[in-house]
Amino acid sequence: MKDKLLIQHPSGYLEERKYIFKIIFEELLGLNYKCQEIPGNDVKISLANEPQAGILIWPDILFQNKEQNWLQEASLPKTPLPQWDVSKDIPEVKTLRSTIPVIYGRAFQNKEWFKHNGKLIYLGIDIAGSVFFLLTRYEELVLKSRDIHGRFPAFASIAYKEGFLDRPIVDEYIEILWVCMKRLWSHLNRREKAYKIYLSHDVDSPLWFANNYWIKSLKSVFGDILKRKDFILAYNRLKTQLTKDYSRDPYNTFAYIMDLSERFGLISAFYFKTDASDPKFDNYYDLETPWMKDLLKQIHERGHEIGLHTSYEAHKDFERTRNEFNRLLRITEKLGIKQEKWGGRQHYLRWENPISWQIWEDVGLDYDSTVGFADHVGFRCGTCQEFPVFNLITRKALRLRERPLIIMEGTLLGTSYMALSPEKAMEWIEHLSKISRQFNGIFTLLWHNSTLSERWQRDLYIKTLECITQS
Repeated sequence: MKDKLLIQHPSGYLEERKYIFKIIFEELLGLNYKCQEIPGNDVKISLANEPQAGILIWPDILFQNKEQNWLQEASLPKTPLPQWDVSKDIPEVKTLRSTIPVIYGRAFQNKEWFKHNGKLIYLGIDIAGSVFFLLTRYEELVLKSRDIHGRFPAFASIAYKEGFLDRPIVDEYIEILWVCMKRLWSHLNRREKAYKIYLSHDVDSPLWFANNYWIKSLKSVFGDILKRKDFILAYNRLKTQLTKDYSRDPYNTFAYIMDLSERFGLISAFYFKTDASDPKFDNYYDLETPWMKDLLKQIHERGHEIGLHTSYEAHKDFERTRNEFNRLLRITEKLGIKQEKWGGRQHYLRWENPISWQIWEDVGLDYDSTVGFADHVGFRCGTCQEFPVFNLITRKALRLRERPLIIMEGTLLGTSYMALSPEKAMEWIEHLSKISRQFNGIFTLLWHNSTLSERWQRDLYIKTLECITQS
């Protein structure tokens, strides 16, 4: 019979506790458990059928907040965060660095964060509260910082300020928790996970030609020749403009993308727009044209995925999102395209907590892959694992799953963001994919079809696929 854990916890915040215990113990570790309310201000873990076998205790910090402080600045972690030298106390644990920031926790009087005394382990980190804080993007509902597109910026996050945006702190906390549990109950077994790559491509503009007139086209051609020294690209632009033959269109890289994905044993997800809500930020295209319908069929027939890329104003608009998704479903149904799951990403990575998640839940989408910072790559949700989400306003767990976005090529290369050279961009790709592999997580990469028209872009993309798929 499989062991069942007994999780004893203080009263209050029952929906929040129910959600985060399910994430930690069922979703991430694959363990059976039951919960019980007890007096006090600590969480206690033991074996339900063998309580004398040991007990693990951690302090209950986040969920001790008074209701009037919930989602207020008073409930945010106090910075600078304390740093715990994990390697000194638990040398067998798998963390990226010897020290780890403590988001919520309570140290002993001698400033120690760990104590193992026979069958009792005291862990100073509030595991449940800290993981809940990161996965739900709690701080983004409290803090008002927004960029010109209404997005919460990386520089406003505690992860960026405290220097751990490049660390999946949630996954490191889970490793610490697991080692503590194994010290007490060595016979426990966790769910095995495997490194997985999710390749996605937001189709902002399926064709370069469709959004360019002669004057702009000629400027681009001269730029290809004089600045980029790319005569093939100049020829393709000119030929497309003259003949209306899309086969050489610089943005028509779909077959190229699928060829590479299949070569590396990957599946590509192409997220298409079905409407435009802001002409300044949306390029409109019609999925019902013969060329687009043929493209959709080719993607499906080759075993790749089709998804939704909502328009600029849709991230807080239920009706607009529903109409855009239903339009995608109608078109794909006419083409005989059936998929078990439907997901996608918000345009410009516009995402508002928790309304954007709730809208996608309500319209029937299965997963979202928006939650990554536009201005800096890394682990916005603190994890490289897919997870079901939580609405902080309604205080309910949702069916919708989040595949957190780790890298967007535009973040690395874009002049408005990190503005890195291809060589420096490659270093980040190698660094973050290696971490995802180390934690048997997912590596979610967004690379637009329109960022493969130049030779150096294609070279960088191939190097990226070689890097992230290496064993």
